Amino acid sequence: MKVSQNWLKELVDINSTPEVLAEKLSIGGFEVESLKDTSLQVKGVLLGNVLSVEKHPNSTKLSVCQVDIGNKNILQIVCGARNIKSDIHVYVATVGSYLSSIGLSIKKSEIRGVSSEGMICSLEELGLDSNSDGIEIIDPLTIKDHKLGTEASKILGLNDHIFDLAITANRPDGMSVIGIAREISALLQTKLTLPPEHEIINLNAFK
Repeated sequence: MKVSQNWLKELVDINSTPEVLAEKLSIGGFEVESLKDTSLQVKGVLLGNVLSVEKHPNSTKLSVCQVDIGNKNILQIVCGARNIKSDIHVYVATVGSYLSSIGLSIKKSEIRGVSSEGMICSLEELGLDSNSDGIEIIDPLTIKDHKLGTEASKILGLNDHIFDLAITANRPDGMSVIGIAREISALLQTKLTLPPEHEIINLNAFK
């Protein structure tokens, strides 16, 4: 059974690292088969603003973009997406980042004679969609409280850890998020806050 730490935090105070919590849960009878940091999926991907777009001098299908990611250096990025345009907010994979969904390390490169310092991403390239038609143009309402350079994981709600628990037959109390929250409260000696009974509906952990 897979359980989100962010969901658990809505029910119980967690005062340890995910790694320590995983160890305590395993000792307590809920073996953690795996622990996944979902933010790693988009590590190094930042919120950017496309300042300008020009045709690539050596290609009819590529564009040369100037992109602001909130620091003093404006990035020049070669992009092949058909929906690229100026004055939009986008997800920018910076040099040094790794897009695990497509197995691509982002490096400073030269594309048909023009320097490129990153990659403007689609949701498919971020592993969040199975079929994206071009880069992701971010709705202004989504980022109204975020500055340029904000990590994509914060905007996309990926700052989380997923515990994959092995629930044995003698611990049916662990077959729900509330059950796991109770266990964590006992293990960490922290406050447990349960919703009213009429709200305890469909709180089974996602599988």
